[in-house]
Amino acid sequence: MEPLCTPLPVRFHGADVTKEYKGVPGLWRLYKELKKLYHPDVIIDLHYVLRSRVLSIFFKSNGTPVYHINKGREGKKALSRPENKVRRQLPHTTERYAEVFRQAGLQLDFDPKDQPKINFISEADLTSLLPENLDTPIIGLAPFAQHKGKMWPLSKSAKLLERLQALGYHCILFGGPQERKELDKLASGTMSRNAAGNFTLGVELTLMKELDVMIAMDSSNMHMATLAGIPVVSIWGATHSAAGFGPLGENEDLKAEIAIDKLECRPCSVYGNKPCLRGDYACLNWLEVADVLQKVELALKHS
Repeated sequence: MEPLCTPLPVRFHGADVTKEYKGVPGLWRLYKELKKLYHPDVIIDLHYVLRSRVLSIFFKSNGTPVYHINKGREGKKALSRPENKVRRQLPHTTERYAEVFRQAGLQLDFDPKDQPKINFISEADLTSLLPENLDTPIIGLAPFAQHKGKMWPLSKSAKLLERLQALGYHCILFGGPQERKELDKLASGTMSRNAAGNFTLGVELTLMKELDVMIAMDSSNMHMATLAGIPVVSIWGATHSAAGFGPLGENEDLKAEIAIDKLECRPCSVYGNKPCLRGDYACLNWLEVADVLQKVELALKHS
């Protein structure tokens, strides 16, 4: 997380709550540490899970006011349930974050449609990943996602990669260290570059700034690319941006997905972690390479 905060005027305090600060005794030590170092006037809990709630109780007991996010769970359940879905655009998660600050009395002018352009800087040499001809469009592809319901079949990503390179585009693959071997296979026989597992998060964010377009699943790479200020073609399956997790900025027309009127079971999950009710993952398998490529061409016109 720290590289995401580096360009911002904030102090980052890392805490491993699975080891050093594990359990209630560990969280108590963390509370004492934070209180001693920062003497906070107010606590903003944007996570609102068991551990952060325990920390909040400690601060509250000391008289420190605490404000927490409203995750809108009921609206998300209604949107993703199998029958009688309540289809409406829920507030973007960042807007939910902003509302917590407002409740704490902090004036915040924020619009999720305004895509941030954070100045990530790295001294790493990235020339080996970039094209010699600077006029060549650079396309990023992050084909993995945490859950099956959010991941386009790799065979289709491979075909997309072939099409992009046939059009003369320079492609860079993104993913985690555990995905490096699979991405090496995907890049094999092509002129693609694989950045997965080779760099720190901070360097990857700097590299993303060099892209003309990022193609990503509903994943962390989608969100990181929006932070880098580039157009994002996002691929959606079991999940839907109406739940409030879409990319920031004017990327609405760059979503590649099967329309709801063609597949009314969408979305069937908020996070993509539920098995397909149909059993065939039609939301992802029906999406063709040409559909995604069309969005890439549209993004390049706007970039």
